[in-house]
Amino acid sequence: MQAKDSSSLSDGPQGRLMTDQSDQQSGNPTAPFDPVFPRLVKADSRGEKLLGFIAYGLYQDAKREWISDFQAREKRYPSEDELRFYERSWTASRLEALENTAAQLVAAYTDSVVTQAEKQILRSALMGSYWRSVLRWTGGALLYTLLLIAIAIALSKSGINLIAMLDKIINPH
Repeated sequence: MQAKDSSSLSDGPQGRLMTDQSDQQSGNPTAPFDPVFPRLVKADSRGEKLLGFIAYGLYQDAKREWISDFQAREKRYPSEDELRFYERSWTASRLEALENTAAQLVAAYTDSVVTQAEKQILRSALMGSYWRSVLRWTGGALLYTLLLIAIAIALSKSGINLIAMLDKIINPH
């Protein structure tokens, strides 16, 4: 079986991966990872790391778009040198803009989640507790009335006439 040469392997993304692997085996000093990743994803804290991952995703989306535009314009995929030039074209200010966009996306997502949760919490609090409170108030009033009737009956059985006492209080003459 005859092996293909590396120039035929570099036609497309899969070929580029095979070329990178063969370069690594031959001792070529090219880095096997995207140099933009460590510039965006820093391990300072979980929140910053999450924002870095989102920013890196935005970078990858821009890179994919650039490759697609390049392929449509040039009728071929970019070479390794052209890809490295693209990666180096990302200045600190452009990367910072990606980080700011990532922070805005997280803030917008968080705001929408909080707003949705707030609506659900208020709806359940108002609907559920309102009828529960009405039931409690009605039950309390009923118990109070039954207690007063029981006291009146007990006093009546013991010989105390509450109606006559009330009449003497209201009409003292």
